[in-house]
Amino acid sequence: MQSVKDLIDKASKVCGSDTALAERMGIERPNLSLMRSGKRAVSPATAAELADIAGEDAREAAIAAVIESAKGTRREGVLREILGKAIAAGVAGLLVCSYSGDSTSAMETIAKNDANVNDSIHRI
Repeated sequence: MQSVKDLIDKASKVCGSDTALAERMGIERPNLSLMRSGKRAVSPATAAELADIAGEDAREAAIAAVIESAKGTRREGVLREILGKAIAAGVAGLLVCSYSGDSTSAMETIAKNDANVNDSIHRI
């Protein structure tokens, strides 16, 4: 998972500047600086938007933001466990999709029988 700072840096590079990124996102540039420095929380929606602009996985960024928002609370462990599985499932899906063989058949196997997911992924 990329840090918020890294996502902002990549998205800013894509847009050409922090000012252009802030305008594209409809936020004030100083708020972008506060997010980059960790002085302002980043919502899951904002994290997903930054990741999308940066060409990264928006779902992973949103999940990381949800976990980050619970840091230091009793919910952190539960969210980390539940949402960590979602990230792992996404990575497994990417592995299957990037398989150089017949990826359509591999995805159909997963969709039809979740019990065989580990076997399908292992064969890759």
